[in-house]
Amino acid sequence: MTRPTWLVRIVILGVAGLYTLGLFVSGATLQPWINQSLAALPVIGSLLLLLWDVLIWKIPFVQTLTKRPYIAGFWGVTYRPTAESHIPDGGNRGPIVGYLIIRQSYWSLSVRSYTAESKSDSRSVFWERRPGSDFETPAFIYENLPKESESHRSTRHLGANRLDPTCASPTEMEGTYFTDRYTKGDMAIELINRTKGYGSFKAADDAARRVSVQ
Repeated sequence: MTRPTWLVRIVILGVAGLYTLGLFVSGATLQPWINQSLAALPVIGSLLLLLWDVLIWKIPFVQTLTKRPYIAGFWGVTYRPTAESHIPDGGNRGPIVGYLIIRQSYWSLSVRSYTAESKSDSRSVFWERRPGSDFETPAFIYENLPKESESHRSTRHLGANRLDPTCASPTEMEGTYFTDRYTKGDMAIELINRTKGYGSFKAADDAARRVSVQ
């Protein structure tokens, strides 16, 4: 499912702007002038909501109140399947190298992951505050699409991830995963940088290698 984050923001600003314009145009019936200035309140409120969504919530002292960690960026991940995982003959029993590209605002989170054999996209995301945790932790359902070269042993499937950030802006995280193919395991995740937009495992892997040699 595509998350129309920017479209929603544009619609909010557009509706608020039209409303404000309409109030000012009809200013002949709005006296005194202070009543006309109040017409700007909808667009100001909308701007504040947008600023909160993309910026304000990431300010450190605000994060201490919201408990929402900032995890957007380009991450390297190592998957370690458990011994109980139902991995077919010839399958990768780990460790499996992959990458996560996380896009985040306060009200939205999307995760794309790549391994050499498949890619996945998050479909449903929620945050929760677990007992004893200082920050919220995200969990999401994802859909995995194997490459055609792997389709003889690996089919399209659903799974779920839970990530465990332990500070406001982590550079390392742990995680767990399980799938409807009866596989599960642990994840070790390290931040590479805050870039995004990689369209394949090769593009992500090449970028990670360039960073490692700098």
